[in-house]
Amino acid sequence: MPQEGGTAEAAVGAEQSVHDVILELLGADDALSDRAKDVVLSALAEVSGGSVEAGENNPAPTFLSSITVSGFRGVGPSARLDLFPAPGLMVVSGRNGSGKSSFAEALELTLTGTSYRWNKKESLWAEAWQNLHHPEPCQIQVGFTREALGPFTVGVNWDQGEKLENCTTWTQAAGDKRVDGTEALGWSRALELHRPLLSYEELGRLFDGGPSALYDALAKLLGLDALSETEKLLATRLKTIRAASDTADAERKRVLTALADHTDERAKRAAKLLRKRPVPLDDARALATGAGEAQSDAVPALRTLTQLETPTIEVVQAATEQLRAAARAAADSATAAIDLTSQRVELLRTALRFHDQGGDADCPVCAQGRLDADWATAAQNSIAQSEELLDEYRSTAQQLKSARAQLTTLIQGLSAASAVPGIDLPALANYNNAVAAARNIPVTDDALATHAESALTEVIAAAETLRAEAADELARRETAWAPLAAQLGGWVGLEEQARAVDDELNAVTAAKKWVNEHAAAFRNLRLKPIAAQARDIWHQLRQESNVDLVEISLEGTSTRRKVVLEGAVDGKPTKALSVMSQGELHALALALFLPRATSAKSPFRFVVLDDPIQAMDPSKIDGFVQVLCEIAKTHQVIVFSHDDRLASVIRDTGVDARLIEVVREKGSRVTVRDNVNPALRQLGDIFALIKDANMPEDIKGRAAPALFRMALESAAKQTFYAKQALAGRSLAESEDKWLSAKKTSSRLALAIHGHSRADLTPWLRGERQRALRICNAGAHGDAKPVSIHDARDLEKTVLEVLALR
Repeated sequence: MPQEGGTAEAAVGAEQSVHDVILELLGADDALSDRAKDVVLSALAEVSGGSVEAGENNPAPTFLSSITVSGFRGVGPSARLDLFPAPGLMVVSGRNGSGKSSFAEALELTLTGTSYRWNKKESLWAEAWQNLHHPEPCQIQVGFTREALGPFTVGVNWDQGEKLENCTTWTQAAGDKRVDGTEALGWSRALELHRPLLSYEELGRLFDGGPSALYDALAKLLGLDALSETEKLLATRLKTIRAASDTADAERKRVLTALADHTDERAKRAAKLLRKRPVPLDDARALATGAGEAQSDAVPALRTLTQLETPTIEVVQAATEQLRAAARAAADSATAAIDLTSQRVELLRTALRFHDQGGDADCPVCAQGRLDADWATAAQNSIAQSEELLDEYRSTAQQLKSARAQLTTLIQGLSAASAVPGIDLPALANYNNAVAAARNIPVTDDALATHAESALTEVIAAAETLRAEAADELARRETAWAPLAAQLGGWVGLEEQARAVDDELNAVTAAKKWVNEHAAAFRNLRLKPIAAQARDIWHQLRQESNVDLVEISLEGTSTRRKVVLEGAVDGKPTKALSVMSQGELHALALALFLPRATSAKSPFRFVVLDDPIQAMDPSKIDGFVQVLCEIAKTHQVIVFSHDDRLASVIRDTGVDARLIEVVREKGSRVTVRDNVNPALRQLGDIFALIKDANMPEDIKGRAAPALFRMALESAAKQTFYAKQALAGRSLAESEDKWLSAKKTSSRLALAIHGHSRADLTPWLRGERQRALRICNAGAHGDAKPVSIHDARDLEKTVLEVLALR
């Protein structure tokens, strides 16, 4: 196991890669051989494709700039959500069904190709992915900006009538053409390790699968799958290497069993050798091959005799016929005629040379004829005929020589067969005698042909008999010791193969043992910085909670793997999960998710949370805002919320954030607008109501008091909560006081004086009193028509209340 101290501390001092942590652990282990260390690193690199943690090498920070949706989920006609691509907090609010989460789901589908929300539910849910009112065109476009590389867009399109999975994805950088798919972004691994999206469904289900499911989720976030794959690879490699040894050992036992049934001295010697540890392979090989023994040459010698080669009858007949034919052709040319022709040709050539030099003249030999042009032509024709005869003679002479050489070679190519020591082969002497007789070659061609026909026929017959005798003897011997020797020799080969990988076997065995022994410590070293961040986040989220998160660790392997969350309730140790409420579990899930999502090694500088506060009580929301503000210093934080609680806390505490509201109108028309102060927004609704010429005055009179009351109480609530926060009061305390004050006047008293029973008489004057009277009119059933002047009185009162913050 890894030693405590320097190595462990160094491993957790910063967010290190899997490879870096492994290197440090290996470097600190002097007991492990260098070869075994190389095996560990080689396996780690192999399962990681040469790069242990892809996507962690100086990733270009990427922010979100916009999400545009059309015909998808709750969005009908094209709607665009503009995002500020820089660190900061943005809250997108909208009631359930407003289309708010459709933007989040569109982003998730674009990045991951699926949606966690749909994956875990029945097919009917997944089938309702196209908008009912405006299904075409159905498309998503997500704008990004990458530091130093500029903006680019990732899109998803569906043709009319296509299923959810039959989509087309594309990527397009500014000024470039579209590229099919998103592979060029290189985000596949990063999305596994640093997933920047988390929905309410994921928060709720993180603990549903039990400790092993949580273990797997954390292992993926931490990139621990590389180590798990390394363990599997080493186990597979070890099994493969051991296969040679296992095969050799199984064969040794089988050969021992076969030897036990034989009384041959060689079988007994072989059995004795095979029982030694280790078996002396040279001795076993010598026994298997018969080296050094008289019998050792018998089998190969017999096998050689069975393969004894001689000319065939057909070859001999062809060679003798060719020799006789060549001899007859040569005999047809008379030697004397050839000599005379040769002399005549030479004489004519001399006369021609005389004619060429001296011209026409009388014959210098007989002085009778005349050497002129006619004579020269006749002489040349005669020479040509003579040369033709000579060429024919030379050709037949060469053919005769070649035929004689071919037949002679057949005879001289015969070799005597060697005797096999200790084995009587009667045909051996007959064969050797036939060969010796055949080698007594006659001088004349006719005699040679006759001799070859007779002698070679005898050699061929003797060889056939000898081959048969050798084959019979070989078969007899191979039915006894030879098979055992072959088995022994085969085992020697297997054992040599096994011993050849002994060093590798030892190294891989040591490497696998080291990985197994260090796996738990490694996982927790890798987890330690993340766990520390998770505890810090939990401490901020746990406001008003008695449950403290003490330690997070990973234990066990395979089916016994689990995450251990050590906690304490009012200082008493306990298992954290067993004592947490649903809201606390959601807060814990956030605490575990956010550290990896905001890792410096992630290319994503944005974090998107969909409805994370749904199960949180007010105190948790207050702490959640603090966590978001801290993350927003370095990351673009986008939170989708189904109600106004988060936005209200942000407004009440004065946090710097951009507040957006998503509104769904008839026909799935979704619009995005700034989520201004609720009191001011309600004032706008009141002015719109009063100015509506189509609205009957009596209806305006009945609706106005409720709207007046909502606007005035909203302003009072914001002022009260802000004052409470500045005074250091908890959100829960503020919530209790506010809910205890039932009347509008009591809530105004809280905002103005900090106490619901405080006297408002000095403050209530002029427009303030008139505004409050209209608020109360609805409750008392004496509503009256309201005018634009009444609305302005309310406006002044609301602004004055807000100014008290």
